[in-house]
Amino acid sequence: MTYDPMIADPISIEAADTIGVIEVLDFSDPVAANSPVLLGKHGQDRLVRTIGERMRQARELCNLSQSEAAKRLGYANPSKLSKVEAATDTNSVPLWLICGAASLYEVSVDFLFGFTDDFETGVPRGTQAWMLDAWDRMRQRDLLALDWVHREVAAVSGGIGGMLSAVSELSAAISTYCTRNPEFEETLGSATVIHRLGKLEAAASTAEVSLRKLRLS
Repeated sequence: MTYDPMIADPISIEAADTIGVIEVLDFSDPVAANSPVLLGKHGQDRLVRTIGERMRQARELCNLSQSEAAKRLGYANPSKLSKVEAATDTNSVPLWLICGAASLYEVSVDFLFGFTDDFETGVPRGTQAWMLDAWDRMRQRDLLALDWVHREVAAVSGGIGGMLSAVSELSAAISTYCTRNPEFEETLGSATVIHRLGKLEAAASTAEVSLRKLRLS
């Protein structure tokens, strides 16, 4: 059976004595269910503020504007929903609105009342903490892998940088030798040396371009 806020009877939270309300001394701590302790005025004010804040958080989790949410909850305009979220009217938070909001935003009523920080419906207590712990372990694993890759790339980068420097020095040295010894080009094997030096310079140039693309040089 689906919930229809258009036909639900608005029940004021002032009817606490007929439905059972619990007094929350510290809303940061989960409160045991089925605790039939009546709220005082101060406790009721804090509860209304908690409900308003949690309704705002749940609405934003759904990426709904206040106007759109108010319309889906059965209001003609967002003024009443705005008052509830801002807790400007601590004497009037209809229970049908809380139920409707839990259905619309797909969160638990316990979350709206501040009894738990698990906003998912039907999620056993501790599941969210387990998921966060698993996510943190995976994040640490990925960071270690990235650190290893970074160190390997840095080592390769340093090696290629050294090779580029050596090729440049070798090319300059052979060029100087050829200038001082013109007969070198007529010696046996000189053409092979010059050809292979050209291939080495071309490979070094390609490596240098690749390093620049990786922003490592």
